[in-house]
Amino acid sequence: MNEKAKKTLIIILLAVLFLVCMVFINRDLFHFEYNFSFSRIFMPEENTKGNYLLTEQIPLKAGTYQFSVSGTASSAGNGCYIVNSADETIFEAEIKKGAFHDMYSIEIPVTTSVRAGFRYDPESGIFEANRISFSADHVLYKESLLRHSVLSLLTFLVFAYAALRLLKDDLPETVRRKLGFDLRYLEKVFLFLLCLTVLSSWPLFDMNRFTEGDDFYFHLSRIEGIALSLKAGYFPPRILLGWMGNYGVASEFYYPGLLMLIPVSLFLCGFSSITSLKIFLFLCTFFSVLTMFLAGKRIGKNKTLCGAGAALIYAFASYRLICLFYRNAVGEVQAFIFYPLIVWGLFEILNGNTKKWGIFALGFFGMLMSHMISLAISGILCAVYLLLSVKKLTGNKEIVFSLFKAAAVTIMLGAFFLLPMLEQLMKNELRINTNVSGSVEDWDELWFYVLTRFKNLFLPYDIWVANDERWISPHPGWIILCVPLFRLVLVMMKTRSDLRTADKMAAVGVVLLIAATDLFPWQFCRWFLTRIQFSWRMLGPASVLLSLAGGIYLQTLIAFCSRKRLWCTVFFLAAMLSGLPILIITFRDKMYPLSRLDLSNKVIHGAEYMPPEFDPAFIDYNKDKINTDETRTRLTESRRRKLGFLFSFEHLSDEEPVSYSVPLVYIYGYTAELTDPHGNIRPIPVSKDKMGLILVSDEGETRGTIRIAYEKTTVQKFSELISLGTLVFLAVRLLRKRHQILSR
Repeated sequence: MNEKAKKTLIIILLAVLFLVCMVFINRDLFHFEYNFSFSRIFMPEENTKGNYLLTEQIPLKAGTYQFSVSGTASSAGNGCYIVNSADETIFEAEIKKGAFHDMYSIEIPVTTSVRAGFRYDPESGIFEANRISFSADHVLYKESLLRHSVLSLLTFLVFAYAALRLLKDDLPETVRRKLGFDLRYLEKVFLFLLCLTVLSSWPLFDMNRFTEGDDFYFHLSRIEGIALSLKAGYFPPRILLGWMGNYGVASEFYYPGLLMLIPVSLFLCGFSSITSLKIFLFLCTFFSVLTMFLAGKRIGKNKTLCGAGAALIYAFASYRLICLFYRNAVGEVQAFIFYPLIVWGLFEILNGNTKKWGIFALGFFGMLMSHMISLAISGILCAVYLLLSVKKLTGNKEIVFSLFKAAAVTIMLGAFFLLPMLEQLMKNELRINTNVSGSVEDWDELWFYVLTRFKNLFLPYDIWVANDERWISPHPGWIILCVPLFRLVLVMMKTRSDLRTADKMAAVGVVLLIAATDLFPWQFCRWFLTRIQFSWRMLGPASVLLSLAGGIYLQTLIAFCSRKRLWCTVFFLAAMLSGLPILIITFRDKMYPLSRLDLSNKVIHGAEYMPPEFDPAFIDYNKDKINTDETRTRLTESRRRKLGFLFSFEHLSDEEPVSYSVPLVYIYGYTAELTDPHGNIRPIPVSKDKMGLILVSDEGETRGTIRIAYEKTTVQKFSELISLGTLVFLAVRLLRKRHQILSR
């Protein structure tokens, strides 16, 4: 077969395979599905007879839908129903006694928004409802079109690259000549890192189940809340819509959400919130091993095996896997991307490569945008190390100036988050403020934060269940613990390699392992311990430093072996086996079917972002009710508007001012306007009631309308200008440098 015929055959095969993939990907283009899982138990002593709408507004296009409900009824007498946007009942049905999973075919004649709920009769006894869903197979939605477009585009790009690679033999040489890249080398590295990512995160590929970790519901709710806030026109979103009754969850003032825009974008493109989160966690794993590979290779004197070994250890480090699967600690999982950049950047600066300060700044900025606790740990550790290196810093203005530039750029880029957070800490009181500023003097209380015994560092796995008989036991994993043993073997071999950098990282890593346990004198570091919450968070930076040291030790060991490939394979298998127990336990015991998903009662998660006096149960029974003195005033109109509220009032008796407690959590930045009977509009003060909700007064007007809305404060606007200006400045500077390099 000649070359032309061979290429023709390749094109035909790729085209057929591409068409097959496109058909497979887009086979459910016209399928729509909405699932609302919850747990609502109606009891005679708690609930009156009546209709209870449970879902939010669900936009439905014209078409035929399958409507299903499920739960358990003690006896007959209850039912389900659907109302349209005009609150007209368009469907209702009776529910029989016993466990039920009823499905009905309903016709939606015109595009509308519907809500679904249940009709309850106390005489029927206990009635439990746990699922409402809508589905259709012949309706095209924008979200479905976006989702399939994204998948189709990615598929096209993969096939386009494959075709280009197979048909253009000189592509690597062309890339090397024009761009200076070794394409074959990059492909090998990419495939290696992709392989590590898949092997260390394969439970994420189970599309019918999810890992219900400690922080799972919080971050899943954040994805949906940020998406709803963006749709409502709030950018950056700081107070989230869509959960806790829209009372206003101010989590994004305190929890950085820049990287969360990745799963939010997927969610807005039609992917489910769970699928979006899984894809994001997969990407976090890939970029974690990527930054570790780059850092390990550079610190290991540009030796690929150093980077590969470090990435391998890092991928299967038990604490990273615990954060990923047992805890669903999305913020900390993101932090694992940036820990290696901080170490790499500091290494470059202290070794005289002061122009590489941008790596150090990128690491800290990424950490700032990921997890504040990991940022605090990184900052403290770097500060301690720099204090110990004060002799090197003294008299070296370039190093000091590089560190200053990195810190300044980090702060200025992150100003849009830092300044509003500080403003809220000073102006407003939420439970998260108490966590940040509080102190615990009683060591018996503080002991709760030190959950790891020293002996537990050597556990091969942990089932992650806390009860009265045992503690949960985070651990680094055997592959991490073996790193000091690699150094011991090298000593026995009497190698003459320069391993001082690796030795320093290994020594600090071992100290941090000890600091994660009860062996460390935490009673003398109480202030710091209360801020990082748990001593075992020190396993994060310990895993980073020992992975980097391990990569360098591995390269040195392999250099003395005659059968290098064999020993590399043995090491690869050993690292994978180290993390395998966590992956197996996750897949076997810690994954749940999608039917278990319940966002209705788990989004509060300790109510950290609510006022200290606030009772979350208040939302359930108060809903959108404005509390006021009903003997003196009457509300003629009342409705929630995004993050605000609008209501009209009319006095019944005197003209004395009447106060109104509005179902919105008080957050600094809320404003209120009063429109009097003559149409005059004036601002009125906003304060908070004893529960922490917004409190306003009608200032004695007998009739009028009060509008409450959240607006950006001056600090927020100024901080955004600082960050935007810094970003533009850095972009212009990078483009100029790039132009200068290309013009040489």
